[in-house]
Amino acid sequence: MGADETGPGVDARGARGLQVGDGNVQINVSALGRPAAQSAYLYQVQAIAPEVLTGRETELAELKDFCTRPDAGDYQWWRARAWAGKSALMSWFVLHPPRETRIVSFFITARLAAQSDRAAFLDVVIEQLATLLGEPVPPYLTAATHASHLWAMLDSAAAACKEQGQRLVLVVDGLDEDSGAAAHSIAALLPARPAAGMRIVVSGRHDPPVPSDVPPKHPLRDPAVVRDVEASPHAQDVRHDAERELVRLLHGTTTEQDLLGLVTAAGGGLSGQDLAELTGRQVWEIAESLHAVAGRTFARRPASAWSTPAARYEVYVLGHEELQRAAVDFLGDARLEEYRKRLHTWADEYRQKEWPAGTPQYLLRGYFRLLQAEGDLTRMIACALDRARHGRMLDVSGADAAALAEITTTQDAILESGVPDLWAMTLLSVHRDNLTRRNTSIPPGLPAVWAMLGHPLRAESLARSIPDRRDQLRALGAVTAALAEGGDRSRAGALADEVVSLANSASHQDPGMYNGLVDLVSTVARAGYGTHARKLAQIVTDLERQEQRTWTSEFVPRAAKLAWAAAEGDDRTHSAGDSGQGEGYFSRSYVYIDEQTRTVVDEAAAAAGAGDIDYAKDLVGGITDPEKQSRALAEAVWAAAGAGHVDRAQVLARSIVVPDQRAWSLAHVARSWAAAGKVARAEALAREIEAVARNTPDPEKVAWKLADIVEALAEAGYVDRAGAIAREIEDLALSIANPTRLVLRNVARALAAVGDVDRADGLARRLTDSVDQALTLTHVAQAAARAGDIERAEDIVWSIDDDWQEWALRHLARALAAVGEVDLAVDLAWSITDPVDQAWALADVARARAGAGDTDRAKAVAREAEAVAWSITSDLEQQAWGLAEVVEAWAAAGDIDRAEEIAWSISLTHYRAQALVNLASQVGAARAGPLIAQAVRLDAWQIAVDALAVALPDVLTAVADDLLSGQPGALG
Repeated sequence: MGADETGPGVDARGARGLQVGDGNVQINVSALGRPAAQSAYLYQVQAIAPEVLTGRETELAELKDFCTRPDAGDYQWWRARAWAGKSALMSWFVLHPPRETRIVSFFITARLAAQSDRAAFLDVVIEQLATLLGEPVPPYLTAATHASHLWAMLDSAAAACKEQGQRLVLVVDGLDEDSGAAAHSIAALLPARPAAGMRIVVSGRHDPPVPSDVPPKHPLRDPAVVRDVEASPHAQDVRHDAERELVRLLHGTTTEQDLLGLVTAAGGGLSGQDLAELTGRQVWEIAESLHAVAGRTFARRPASAWSTPAARYEVYVLGHEELQRAAVDFLGDARLEEYRKRLHTWADEYRQKEWPAGTPQYLLRGYFRLLQAEGDLTRMIACALDRARHGRMLDVSGADAAALAEITTTQDAILESGVPDLWAMTLLSVHRDNLTRRNTSIPPGLPAVWAMLGHPLRAESLARSIPDRRDQLRALGAVTAALAEGGDRSRAGALADEVVSLANSASHQDPGMYNGLVDLVSTVARAGYGTHARKLAQIVTDLERQEQRTWTSEFVPRAAKLAWAAAEGDDRTHSAGDSGQGEGYFSRSYVYIDEQTRTVVDEAAAAAGAGDIDYAKDLVGGITDPEKQSRALAEAVWAAAGAGHVDRAQVLARSIVVPDQRAWSLAHVARSWAAAGKVARAEALAREIEAVARNTPDPEKVAWKLADIVEALAEAGYVDRAGAIAREIEDLALSIANPTRLVLRNVARALAAVGDVDRADGLARRLTDSVDQALTLTHVAQAAARAGDIERAEDIVWSIDDDWQEWALRHLARALAAVGEVDLAVDLAWSITDPVDQAWALADVARARAGAGDTDRAKAVAREAEAVAWSITSDLEQQAWGLAEVVEAWAAAGDIDRAEEIAWSISLTHYRAQALVNLASQVGAARAGPLIAQAVRLDAWQIAVDALAVALPDVLTAVADDLLSGQPGALG
């Protein structure tokens, strides 16, 4: 059953045990792979809370009143000096909440490295919210999506509590101990306008002040929310006892001194087993020594949220932040350095073993924060580039968010070091890119499987992680349909809103979305969202009118009809037998099937539908073209699964040789298993598809990445090296049965870059999309101009589609100016009417005049180009394009300071990074390095290939060799 179909299904949500199989093979399955989250954070709160809280009746009554009274406000900030008993008060309140509340909490602990920053806050709070909502923790979270998931889940949890007559309360203790407050604070993550009556209680000392990244009008900046707390006499008694104990330990046995030194140096977070490994003593000896002083000098905390509830164990920290500071002072730099050396040696031992299963969690979380706190940039870089370590972190945590955070933190530290290490910055950017692109091969039908299995958060997160916008929309549409079919109309409706919004945005950016949107109309209509389907149908109609795609116009009336029928409540739109079965799948492959082959394909599908898989395979075996054969087998798979022969369909799907088609077919089989109630088999297959998809080399991706490198090397003057790679990728592109437009476009550009205009022109003409062809031919025309063949360049430009004529002329003007045809370039610039293209062309002219030594004229023209760019206010992206070009013009005219000022004023990150890279190519090495480093921190490493080809050509060669080896990401 396709993603855009509905029909009889089985609601597998809540299932805890199944028996699957046939014949003599029976498999008993229990405890589904990703059940609802079960936060164990209250164990951590219990470890912080006192056994008895005395003298705080007034404060507890005030907290209860604030959290339950309707007009009490959104925020309350409890402040006091050190050792006043703030954490004791807050932890007691969290463990003994008012009946009308549900509390989610986080206790910032500076002396415990894994509990002291926004990454830890996000992990812990999201897990608690998922538990409250009865959902798994969303997978595939990245640094870019972590915060948005937190805010969405806070809203959902607050609404869920309100529906049950309760109020959600978020408690955050220890704002003053936030280790990331200087740049990326926890406070900045707290919502300024809490939803559905949610209340937020925070506590901390009077200093430091509110972090600088908290918005000016945030409630935390309102003095009215502050509540000063008097110190507890009992807390002062605890303080004196702990300080006396600390002094005793400093002069205690060798074991006691080592334990104090290691816990202090590590920043907390070491378990008894960790300390045994570090000291060479038995675990029972460690436990005996620590438990004698636990609760005074040392405190026990549950291990991080990465541990499963069944595997949780305790780690040790000093009992108070002031004790941590006192221990650091008493031990002194020399002794602490010796203990840090032990920690480094310990980490090196696990690195040499490639971080095996069972690696201490401290080495996967707290150790990096120790390096960060100590400013050990060399070891930070080593950790942030260690693929094996990040692989183990993914295995343990289920996400790459922590690994990506390490990369970002390391890049920030490199930038702050004074003289940025470009080699390290580039490799970190490559590794970051590899991590964020893990999901590029996920079949769009797979997220719907997770929705059918009762994991909507995982389904939505997986769908959103697909970077290709067309596939992402298909995936989100399929999830919408699956949620609607499963009865979750509220979540499905919200997702349908998102689908329409994304489709509208995507259609403006990529007219090639047409076919995918036609399919999406059917999917959303069948889910019963007629209004949304009508909006999508209108987008399709507008696109058809814009692109004049009459060759597919027959799809539009059918899509619109489905949309209107759904809006009218026509049950026919929900028929499983509708002729649209499979459109959303097969439009992805774009494989042309001739009439003779179509007869074979139809016969094979009929045989598969009747259960005769062997005969279907024999028929398809006669098709020699692997793409057509895979398409035929895919149709047979759908026929077999649709007829109920799901096990045979799975066997047939595994025989498909084209990875893309095989993954999509197996995803359909997984959906069929789920619809048939075979939840365990569906989930097992879904996990298998994910694993294979994330590790399958894609020759097309290799080809277009190499094309970027060819252009960069050619422009840097390494023509021979670029030409050798260009020949290899041309062969690679031609070996692909149906290369995508991206491959053809980029390889043609690579050939043009090395001066092979004829072959580049030939590849460009193979592009069927008018937009792609126009863009690519423009590059070929520029190459012809650079080669001195002005007539050929003009002929190519005038052959380009009229809609792209001015754009092509603008780029030709750049090329002409570069080869000295200044007068012709100026004429072309002033003839252009589009403001963006005009700004670009004028900037090109300014650069040309500067190159000719006419600095005054260059600055005058640059000033005009800047005025044109700033006049574009209706489209920030177009404004950014124009300003990026103006940056280069000012730099060429010799005003580097003005150029950099404009670069940093660009509002869009990608274009700001591009402007910095462009500027780097026009300044000396000392100034270029920091600019390139900033750019690769802001955006993907590919944006800087031109500049890197000049500064570090060996890095690009290494990356190219890595891609050609068939093991993308080895450098990471």
